[in-house]
Order: sequence, then structure tokens, then C-alpha cells
Amino acid sequence: MILVLLGISIIFFIILFIFIDDADDICISLAPLMLFVIKLGITIWLIVKITELSVIDNKIELYTKQNKEIENKVESVVKQYMEHENKTFTDLKTEESYITLVTLYPELKSDELIKQEINLYENNNKKIIKLKENKINGRIYKWWLYFGK
Repeated sequence: MILVLLGISIIFFIILFIFIDDADDICISLAPLMLFVIKLGITIWLIVKITELSVIDNKIELYTKQNKEIENKVESVVKQYMEHENKTFTDLKTEESYITLVTLYPELKSDELIKQEINLYENNNKKIIKLKENKINGRIYKWWLYFGK
């Protein structure tokens, strides 16, 4: 948004210089207005970013809960598979994560339901990381809003 406002301002001033003879006087009188518009745009953007911070913890909690449900689903599928193939997996230690076990066995890895669940799990983890980054950046946004004037 900031770049759009800045680009519009630059294009506006270029047009003034090209087509108007008294462009210098107009630009000098419009410069404070353009700076005010840019500053207002930045302030609005910062306020929007800061208001998004109020729901970040809820989103992180939602994705974490969804990941826990995915882990439970994958765990049940892996356990069923292990029971079915008990002779093959007699030496298997179940101390490992069930998500990790899925990647070890091609039969489970090729299962479409498991693939979808693992993809959703990985996407949720990426979203959680992004939300945590936004939460950290929120401190910077607050600083700029309060002290960056």
C-alpha cells in the first residue's frame, strides 16, 4: 500500500512537470498534501497490522489443535497398519512420532488420506511459524506507530 501511494505520487508529479508550465509552483504547494497522504496510508497500514495481533494467539491455538487432531488420526491409522502387519514390525519401537513412522513405510506413505493429513499438518506448521513471525513483528509495528511519527 505504501509503495502504491508512493508510485501514484511520483507519477502524479511527473505528469505535472510534463504537461503544466507552472508545475514547480503546483508541486511545491501539493508536496505537503502528498506527504500527509503517504503518512496517513502508513499509519492506517500499521493500525491494521496491530489489530491483527489481537487474534494471532487464537489462530496459533486453532492450528495447534488441528495438528493434534491430525496426529491422532495418523496415529490410529499407523496403529491399525502395525496391527495388520504385526509380523513385519515386531522389532519396531513406537517411541517415534507417528508422523515420522508414516514416512518410513511406503504403504502408509502412499495412502491418500495420510498424504492429505500430512500435507495439512505441514501447512499448519508453516502457518503457525508465519503467525509467530507476525507476532514478533507486531512489536516493531507498535514502535513505528507510537514513536515513528
